[in-house]
Amino acid sequence: MMRKISLLTVLLIWLSVCACCTAPQPTVEYPPIDQLLIDETTFPEGWIATEPNWTHPPRAPWSGPTKMVEYIDRGFYTRSGDGAAAGITIRQFDSPRAAAREYEHRIDVTFRDEEWNTPWVAPDGLLFESPEADQYRYGCSEVFGQPGCAYVAQYGVYTVYFGIGIYDANVITYTDLLPVFQAIDERMMLALDSE
Repeated sequence: MMRKISLLTVLLIWLSVCACCTAPQPTVEYPPIDQLLIDETTFPEGWIATEPNWTHPPRAPWSGPTKMVEYIDRGFYTRSGDGAAAGITIRQFDSPRAAAREYEHRIDVTFRDEEWNTPWVAPDGLLFESPEADQYRYGCSEVFGQPGCAYVAQYGVYTVYFGIGIYDANVITYTDLLPVFQAIDERMMLALDSE
C-alpha cells in the first residue's frame, strides 16, 4: 500500500512538472520587420537606399535548425555609384537563444582574421556603445586593401548585420558611421518594446 502511495505521489509530481513545461507562452506581437530598417537619411547627403528585399525563408515560418522566422535586407550606395556601398540585414528567429546562436555565427564569419585583411579594430572617431543590444560587436578592417566596417548585434529574437565598403574617404568617414549605428539601435528599440 505504501508503495502505491509513493508511486502515485511521484506520478502526480511528474505530471505537474510536465504541465508547467507545456503551458502555452503568451504570444508576442512584433512590429513588421520592414519598420526596423534604417533609411538613407542616416547617411551623409547623396546616399540612396534600395527597395527592401523582404522574404520569408524556405518553409516559413520555421526554417530549418536555426528557426528563422523572416528576414529583410536593404542596400545603400552613393548617387555616383562609386565611393562606398553598404548593406543591412535583419533576421528574426523564434527565440532569443536561436538569435544568440546566429549572432555567434555572424561574429565568427564577419570578424575572422584572414591573410587578405588587417585585424578588425574600432577606429578613432567611431566609439559606439549600444544601450539596447543584448550583445554586439563592430570594427573596421582593410580587406584586399580597401577599408570596410561591420556591425553585428543581437536584439532579443533579432540579429542585425550592417557592413560597408569604403572606396573613397571623401564620400563617408568612420565618424559618419556613428549616426548609422545609433539609428539601427533606435529602430531595434521598436522590437524590444514589443517584448
